[in-house]
Amino acid sequence: MVPLVRRRVDRGFAAPRAASDFRPRRLRRLAAPVAALTGALTLGFLGGSCGGGEGALRIGAALPLSGKHANVGGFFRNGYQLAVDEVNGAGGVMVDGVRQQIELRVYDDKSDASISPSLLERLIAVDGVAALLSSYSTPLVQAQVIVPMRRGVPFVNAGGASQTIFREGNEWVFGVLSPVESLATTTLEWLAWEQAQGRLKRPLRVALVWQNTDHGREYRTGVTRMVEQNPDRFELVLDESFEHLSSDHTSLIVKVRSVEADVFLSDAHEPDFLLQHRAYVEQGLFHLAVSYGARGPERSVREGLGRRVANLVSAQWWTRALPYPRSRTFTEAYEDRFGGPVTEYYPAIAYEAARGLIAGIEAAGSSDPAAIRDALMALDVDDSLLPGGRLHFPEESRYQIRNQCVIVQNLENGGVRIVYPPEAAEGPAYLGV
Repeated sequence: MVPLVRRRVDRGFAAPRAASDFRPRRLRRLAAPVAALTGALTLGFLGGSCGGGEGALRIGAALPLSGKHANVGGFFRNGYQLAVDEVNGAGGVMVDGVRQQIELRVYDDKSDASISPSLLERLIAVDGVAALLSSYSTPLVQAQVIVPMRRGVPFVNAGGASQTIFREGNEWVFGVLSPVESLATTTLEWLAWEQAQGRLKRPLRVALVWQNTDHGREYRTGVTRMVEQNPDRFELVLDESFEHLSSDHTSLIVKVRSVEADVFLSDAHEPDFLLQHRAYVEQGLFHLAVSYGARGPERSVREGLGRRVANLVSAQWWTRALPYPRSRTFTEAYEDRFGGPVTEYYPAIAYEAARGLIAGIEAAGSSDPAAIRDALMALDVDDSLLPGGRLHFPEESRYQIRNQCVIVQNLENGGVRIVYPPEAAEGPAYLGV
């Protein structure tokens, strides 16, 4: 797993480097696209098809622009488009000896896994895209991946972290989200670190609830493995599943209250999280630490629950608090164009997925799917906005990235701060929700 920060400086952050110093480790042909992606931005209107023009190289995505995931789908569309506009503003990409603009073509899959694959088929067969970007949510991405694997088209996945997406023999699907298990293991690593500092007792009584999906089951695996490996540190006193999009979580929270745990962990997508934490507050529960996986810092959560989410901790694939130049540049550009503050990881991960795909296209120097695939397999860029500062797709994990997550805590004033790992921490965690 890639460490979050390689070197310490006065404030515990990685020392910034000049943009010209960022180079991929293995694929030296990526120097040109990385430099282009660092260039000036050309920001324009985002529609169903945007960027490029006649003769442009097309990439495409089917996104949940309506339905239950519409809010996140909008974040993904914006992140994808921002990366495309950066490259086009810097002159485009060199393909088959000709510099071309990139056109992003997007269709609305209405948050429906039954129609999303057919839209990818349309993008390939009718629109002639050279490569694909993913939808959001594990069920939608699980439905989509069948198409690129069958049709032999590169597919960069920013929306699903389940390892079930990356099937044995996979050669076409590349993931920029570390596995769901890493959300759980990083959270327990943080708790163990707090124990080592004498700030938490040993063992901690842990109450775990998880949604009955691949996502939830993998989160559970991460927790139970850490508990089994560290019996002196953790005791699992509740291990309970719940159905995704449940209408009532009160009975579940009553079970949590009954076990008198020290720590409460839940893996829940936003709709379940909102209901679950509301029930938690109504039941008057108290724990030394409370985490709902990756949920907590979102602006929509703050608007829905207000100060009731203060001091929640969450494991994140990205946070605006990261000190990397690439992350800061993205945050400024995104908020300048779409408003802010950007508190969700969604647009940042989407941006990085599109940026990586385009870098792979330039490295391939071709619109041939197999050439782009081979370039993505070799991609290794070290000016990423992801935790660890590195974008790559390891063969040993079936081309799913394995960077370390970061633990953040919600602040009373609406912001967040990094509390783990210690070399990147902005301050100590408040223990006691």
